[in-house]
Amino acid sequence: MAKLRSILMPVAILLGILLPQAHVLSPALPFMIGLMMFLSFVGKVPPQQHGYTFKIEVKAFLASLVMLAVLWGVVEFFQLPREVLLGGAIICLCPPANAAPAMAKVLGGNPVLALKIFLSGNIIACFSIPLIYGYLTGADASFAEVAMKIFNSIQPIISIPLAIALGLRAFYPELADKAVRFQKYTLLVWTISVFLILAKASYDIREMGFAELWNSGKLSMLALVALILCIVQFTVGWFSDKKHPIESSQSMGQKNTTLVIWISSLYAGPVAAIAPTCYVIWQNLVLSWMCGRKKKK
Repeated sequence: MAKLRSILMPVAILLGILLPQAHVLSPALPFMIGLMMFLSFVGKVPPQQHGYTFKIEVKAFLASLVMLAVLWGVVEFFQLPREVLLGGAIICLCPPANAAPAMAKVLGGNPVLALKIFLSGNIIACFSIPLIYGYLTGADASFAEVAMKIFNSIQPIISIPLAIALGLRAFYPELADKAVRFQKYTLLVWTISVFLILAKASYDIREMGFAELWNSGKLSMLALVALILCIVQFTVGWFSDKKHPIESSQSMGQKNTTLVIWISSLYAGPVAAIAPTCYVIWQNLVLSWMCGRKKKK
């Protein structure tokens, strides 16, 4: 998996940047997110034995709130563009990625624990993103209105795949077992999603004017904020739990960027979405480094 990822991800990133015309396919992203969610939910989850799932996810959520508060303070103190706060905030609030359990297994961690963290993290995000991001982006409408709008956008992508997966597992276990066989294609779906995300970002940047974004400093600031948050989240995750550093670092560092790029594009605009788009690149570089380090060991 690690070897395939190291080949597919750079290709998807490069093609996405070079082929902005593929942005016309971006409306397929919500369906691809839902498909990845379904494939992650449909597998059998063994009974909880270690009692760490909730503890790790609560730690990750509290750490994300602290990072968001620090970022907010820096933006206000230095009078940085609002897009820097909105772009960084959605990264902080982003739930774990679908690939986190598989990557935890590659790195020698417990994939079952990572899967449970992924499930709880996405359910928390279903409520935390509308509340917090709704407050940050609700300048033109009431907080309740924006929060409900974001919630109605997110919850079908999480709740519908979860309901279908649990229904299959409960009433048609044979079909659920057949669906599990397709989990190996999650990486392929994720790679295509990354390609479409970067194609749309490339198109938006060209439309807005690359030179103008660069000269204004917004592009470099958003890329830098994404890099800092990426390093901090993987590091804090690794050292925040001595018993399960791999699972904890994956839950904090490896983000469901497909989901939050889509959300930030809808509610904060294409400029703010540059930050989580850059996070795609940084997190894949970090994960490639972690895989290489694991190979050496």
